[in-house]
Amino acid sequence: MNLTFKHPSNTTLELHRQSFHRALNIQPGTTVVCEKGLLWLTQAEDYKDYMLKPGEKVVLHKSRSVLIEALSESDLSIVYPN
Repeated sequence: MNLTFKHPSNTTLELHRQSFHRALNIQPGTTVVCEKGLLWLTQAEDYKDYMLKPGEKVVLHKSRSVLIEALSESDLSIVYPN
């Protein structure tokens, strides 16, 4: 699954192994939560990548594009700030 959203709204996704989700222009304060599986997350112009296991989350602090890849069958939530 390869989805691209330009307008933010809270999102829950199921990703198959080796599929990815791309979100453009993430707002600062957006949270990505791994509900199930194993996720790899990278953000444009950020040299740090993130590996998320179930129950782990990362709060993004920059307004940049994000790429999330499922390293196994995964569920995730993207929660945008109000």
